[in-house]
Amino acid sequence: MSVFNVANFLAQWDSTAAPAVQVSKPRQVHCWTKTSKDEGGQFCFGDESGLLPYKPPSLPADLNAGFETAYTKKDDWEVSPVDTIIQAGTAAAVDWSKVGLCTYRNNLNKVLLTPVSLDNDWAVDACFWGGTLFLDINKAGNQEYPNQDKFVYYGYKFEALCTGQDHVDSSSEFAVLVQYRLGSHSVLMAAEIDCAKEEGDGPDGGRPYVELKTYKMPAHSRAVAIMYKDKHPRWWLQSFLAGVTTLVLGARNHTGQLLKVHEVPVQLLLGLSANAGQAWDPNLLLGFGDSVLSWIAAAAQQQPGQQLLVSYSKDSREIHLEPAEDGSMAQRLAQLLPQ
Repeated sequence: MSVFNVANFLAQWDSTAAPAVQVSKPRQVHCWTKTSKDEGGQFCFGDESGLLPYKPPSLPADLNAGFETAYTKKDDWEVSPVDTIIQAGTAAAVDWSKVGLCTYRNNLNKVLLTPVSLDNDWAVDACFWGGTLFLDINKAGNQEYPNQDKFVYYGYKFEALCTGQDHVDSSSEFAVLVQYRLGSHSVLMAAEIDCAKEEGDGPDGGRPYVELKTYKMPAHSRAVAIMYKDKHPRWWLQSFLAGVTTLVLGARNHTGQLLKVHEVPVQLLLGLSANAGQAWDPNLLLGFGDSVLSWIAAAAQQQPGQQLLVSYSKDSREIHLEPAEDGSMAQRLAQLLPQ
């Protein structure tokens, strides 16, 4: 078993001396629309029909509305395997010899946000195949909390309100496939996109993408601090990695009433947090991610074709890498990308 000591990395990190991690602008190479499970849940590569235009919602609005009567929910067992990214990349004629890392954004969120989420366990599956490190989503370590289904619904309901949809459907999606460089890694990444503005300059001349987020209006100073120190880094990283430049934030009260909607340029999040006395270091997140991904890649290269479990423990403040006891990742990669 290989070990990456997170506590030691953070103790040695010097924000004033650390070189800036170079990240290139994401370049979109493909996209897909996944239809609702009511329509078969099909992946339609190159189809932009699932990209809906942003429409400012009327206020106030009840985020509880339709929870019992107008909600097509994603199945709990549903997973998002890296297979879909490979299929989209193949359709886009991606040169796999130039891809060092292939993953969903979700996995990078887990890894890169570790320095500001030390109390959250996480797990990722990995396999080195044909010169590329592939990461698969692993739901182990995902936290559950009271009324989770209702709060998750609030987010989807907000998306529906912002795109003029009466029915909430969490089983459909629009996603983009982007390539960029993160430190020493050439990345091919898939990310779901919430909606897009009708006007403006977006990726490769298209419409500018929008990230939608809901949050509970802070009731006291501690809640305000948590928003700036915890939510802002998350919102920034998720948007930054996919090249999304605009956040639309929906503020709700404790009963789920949407009371305020406002736009925030992603690039302003860091300054807003600093002005509130809750500064965070984006270069730390990128530098940590670059180091951990290099560590995973080096270990995986020694075991090509072996599925590995990469897991972070909040108790030990360590990331462990070890062979997975079971799993079909290597077999799936062999079928999709025969060597």
